[in-house]
Amino acid sequence: MQSVDYYLRQAEVASRFALAESDPEKAQAMHILALEFFEKAEVAKTKRSLPPTKSPIR
Repeated sequence: MQSVDYYLRQAEVASRFALAESDPEKAQAMHILALEFFEKAEVAKTKRSLPPTKSPIR
């Protein structure tokens, strides 16, 4: 699993590319990619904060 920091850095890079891109279709694709990375960072953050679960099977 990737770290929260990794996903946040990737989201920032993708959002910067979206702002710099002159082609609207490519800019939109990069913006969507940035949003997906932000979402993955949030998921990773909640997984990191959850306590470990015990397996019912031993």
